[in-house]
Amino acid sequence: MADHDQSRGLEPADGARLAVSAHASGISSRAVFLDLARAVAILMMIQGHTIDAVLIPSARAGTWFAVWSFLRGLTSCTFLMLSGVVFTIATLRHWPLHLELGMPVIRRLRRFTLFLVLGYALHFPVPRIVRLWQASDERWRSFLAVDILQLVAITLIGLQLLVLIARTPRRYELAAAAACALAVVLTPMMWAIDWSGILPLAAASYLSPATGSQFPLFPWSGYMLFGVLVGMAYLRAGPTALARFANFQLLLGGAALVALAFLLAQVRLQPFGPTDFWTTSPNQFLLRAGLVLMLFGVAAHASRFVSHKPRIIHSLAQESLTIYAVHLVLVYGSIWNDGLRQRVGATLPGNVAVGYAALLWLTMGLFALAWHWTKRTHPPIAGWLRWALAGGLLYQLR
Repeated sequence: MADHDQSRGLEPADGARLAVSAHASGISSRAVFLDLARAVAILMMIQGHTIDAVLIPSARAGTWFAVWSFLRGLTSCTFLMLSGVVFTIATLRHWPLHLELGMPVIRRLRRFTLFLVLGYALHFPVPRIVRLWQASDERWRSFLAVDILQLVAITLIGLQLLVLIARTPRRYELAAAAACALAVVLTPMMWAIDWSGILPLAAASYLSPATGSQFPLFPWSGYMLFGVLVGMAYLRAGPTALARFANFQLLLGGAALVALAFLLAQVRLQPFGPTDFWTTSPNQFLLRAGLVLMLFGVAAHASRFVSHKPRIIHSLAQESLTIYAVHLVLVYGSIWNDGLRQRVGATLPGNVAVGYAALLWLTMGLFALAWHWTKRTHPPIAGWLRWALAGGLLYQLR
């Protein structure tokens, strides 16, 4: 068995043990903390987008709104870190299968490419393909701007290629740590460069927000890469030591990162150019990553009291990509429909806006349950529904 693992690039003392731990965590109810954290992030995402679309401008001030805005900003960090954690656990569970360009890797890359296509499709610049050549520069910039789906897709593709190159879990972890550090500390320098004058707009949009991107690779890919490190730490701890892992590496580790963020903010070292604490500073990354780790810690402790994973939590977690896409078109609209932003607009007081968010929670929860049940019990019907929806949307673009 050892020779077989070595022939595929695994180090038996490290890779085999982590692979066993990954398999155990995948079937253990203790791993429910990942789904629980993802479900919380989904609910935060839905309410954040909904309230942002309909809240009256006069209510967008004061301490409570500032706190809400900051907490809302943690949603994307939570999703990105979870993506890195889940990718790592799934990869370590079948590590040898991901070391060669076989069907498992090809299926993965195909799925990640679908994320990329969907991300761009949500921002298609014109309602008719025949008018594509008439799209303004502003619409092309909006179309090519990098949103969270494109970021996730490109980073996951990069992580899969990293597995092929690294060959061992240890080298994979070290490379991810180095890439994470670079994505964070190089952000000020990358944002200061006018990439649109050097690279095509489609490529420049991945390097800074100057062209309208909300989630360029710098620093946002750093959260996914940090998630890789969290996933490796979880596997190393083992599924039976969840309480200890939650206390020392999630809660205590997260608190340490938060404290370090504020401590380093007083030092004002800026080797890669001027920084702003809320945008380009590495301290902002430390603050957000630390708070998300603490959220994971709370979710891990809460999951210890759950003997059976609630169906709604499982459905929300498993269908997070679909919920993301569906709720976006419901809230912000698309070239195919008007959303709450167009139909209601920023006209509602706080209590009514919260009511709309609760209604979206209910709607998306029921949708997640129904869609996950359909996929699990009637896969052919789910497949036909996907193709019918895709065909209908493409027909509307004729």
